[in-house]
Formats: sequence, structure tokens, C-alpha cells
Amino acid sequence: MITCELNRVGSDDLIVVSGGTKPHIGAVVIASYEENEVKVISYGFPHHKEEGLFIELAKVWCNTFQQTTVITGGIHIDNATKEQIEELVNETWEKFFHLMADQKVVKV
Repeated sequence: MITCELNRVGSDDLIVVSGGTKPHIGAVVIASYEENEVKVISYGFPHHKEEGLFIELAKVWCNTFQQTTVITGGIHIDNATKEQIEELVNETWEKFFHLMADQKVVKV
């Protein structure tokens, strides 16, 4: 099961994405909206594969809300198959878009 939790830090957003059997911190991504474009800085810990997904999530959130966004967390299942990984990625996007839709309602 995947969770996406939003914490507001002033006018910035911190989103923690976690799940699987061993939630952890596998990557940290910072996205800022500057001069009508999203700029990203990221770090993925060795042997963790969340960074690419989190970069895409951060870009979408930052571009939509035009504010600084930090996404961190980790998803892990021991010996995950390609199909399990695909399911986790899809579930992450689904939860992320639900969180995003909730925020669009709040910000309107």
C-alpha cells in the first residue's frame, strides 16, 4: 500500500511518499518554479530506485501549483517482480493525483 502525505511548510509543500513492506527514505527531490519553468535538484541513495519517479511527481506538482515542492520517501518490497514494481508505480501515481485533486479544490 502506498501513501502520499502532504505537509505545508509556509507556502511550500513537502510530500512524503512511502509504502511496501519497508517504507524508508530512498530519494529526496526539490522542485522550484522559477521564470515560468520547473527546476529540479535531486538525490537518490545508492541502490534505491525511487528518484526517477519522484522527479516526475515533483515536476507535475510544482508546475501545477507553481511553488517550491519537496518529495521524499521510499517504497520497498523484497524481491519485487517487474509486475509488482509496475503496480507500485501505478498506485503511487493514483494516490498522488488524488492528493493533487484535493489540493486543487482547497486552493480554488
